[in-house]
Order: sequence, then C-alpha cells, then structure tokens
Amino acid sequence: MNTLVLKLILMPSLIAGVTLAARRWGNVIGGWLGGFPWVAGPISIFLALEQSKDFAAKSAMGSLVGCFSTYAFAWLYAKLAPRLHWFPLLMLCYAMIFGSLYIGQFYSGSIHLLFITLLLFILLVYKLFPRPEVPAHIAAPPRFDLPLRMIVATTFVAVITQVASWTGPVWSGLLTPFPIMTTCLAVFTHIQQGPAQCARILRGMVNSGMGYATFLYAVGLLLPHTSMLVAYSAAMACSSIANILTLKYLK
Repeated sequence: MNTLVLKLILMPSLIAGVTLAARRWGNVIGGWLGGFPWVAGPISIFLALEQSKDFAAKSAMGSLVGCFSTYAFAWLYAKLAPRLHWFPLLMLCYAMIFGSLYIGQFYSGSIHLLFITLLLFILLVYKLFPRPEVPAHIAAPPRFDLPLRMIVATTFVAVITQVASWTGPVWSGLLTPFPIMTTCLAVFTHIQQGPAQCARILRGMVNSGMGYATFLYAVGLLLPHTSMLVAYSAAMACSSIANILTLKYLK
C-alpha cells in the first residue's frame, strides 16, 4: 500500500481516538493521550521507508530539538488563553515556535545531552503550568468538530512527509513535533470550553512529554544499528513505560 494512503487512513483515526478519549475521561487524560507520539511515530516511520533509516535517525534528533518549542507553546498558550482571543494567541505562539526552530537548526551536540536537557525542561514546564478546577458542566461540541480536527491533522502529516525530500533530515525532524495535534486540542477546547479547560488539556499533553522524548531518543539511538521493527518496537515500549510512570507520579 502506498505510504500516502496509509497516512490518510491512519491520522484521522488517531485524532478521532484522542478527541473521543478526552470527551470520555476528561481533558487531562485526553491531553495525556494526545502527547503520545501518534504523529511523530508515523512521520518517522514514513521517513525511514521513503528516505532512509539514517535520514529518519537524524530527523529524530532534530525532533528532540523541536520539542522544546512544542512544550513552550503549551505553557505560553495556557498562560495567555484567559487574556487573548485564540487566533492572535495562536499566531504569537507560532512566531515563538518558528523563531526557536530557526535557532535550533544549528544544534550539533550530543543526543544524550539533548535528551537529558529536554526532560528537565519538560519537568519545569509542567511544574509551572496553571491548574484550574474541573468544571461542573461542559457543553457538547458542534457536529463539525471531530471531522475538522481530523482533516487538519491529516493534512499536516501528509505535507511534512511529502516535502521531506527537499527540507532535509534536520528540518524534517524540527517540524515533526510541530504542535498540530496540540493546536487542534488547544484551540477547539479554548473556543468550546474556555481557557481553564484549555489549560487542563495542555497540561495533560505536557505530562506525556517524557514518553514522547523517550520515543525520539530511542529512535535516534537504535535506528542506525538495528532493523526498523526492533528500533520502533523498542522505542514504543520505552515511551509507554515512561508515560505510565509520569501519569502515576506527575500530578
């Protein structure tokens, strides 16, 4: 099956699943599930299949760099959501992201140092996050909500992987953690449920950041030296363990 067809089948299913989980178990759990490498994983696999394993491994390191701006985005959006309309706030956050990504493209240090620094950064962001109370009632979303989320997320993943041949591994990696699923969750929640619940879902997403970073780190380390099956299976196993631990201990 063509990888583009796989993208168009897989991504709507993922965003739909996360959205429905948030409606069933609450925004913190929904955000936590949304922080898994649902997007980064498929993009990395597609890059390995369409470009090469070395290309995907280098992109994983770039993705670790890009994660700093992703979690900074979550904190900044949650912090300013009570005072700004969603559109200018989103543009401000995106400007911050692209500025930091431009700087991040010049990083050429150790992946080990990068991983440890990212974990500490995620922990700091999580501790600084606002913690609003659970609301007594949440209004039902409009009918177009879920299809629109699915279309937006799928389009972004298809574009990133299709242009990888001319962006190169560094920018393909930097753009992989671009918060498209986070944007969908944050903006739709901000509009429909208000800034407090937007903060809750974003805090849940940061909670699973440790697992996300672990996945990328494992891919970057293992992919050049093992098969794709071993590398991605080990990365997902390590990511799942990290996410289970953070869900238990990060409150």
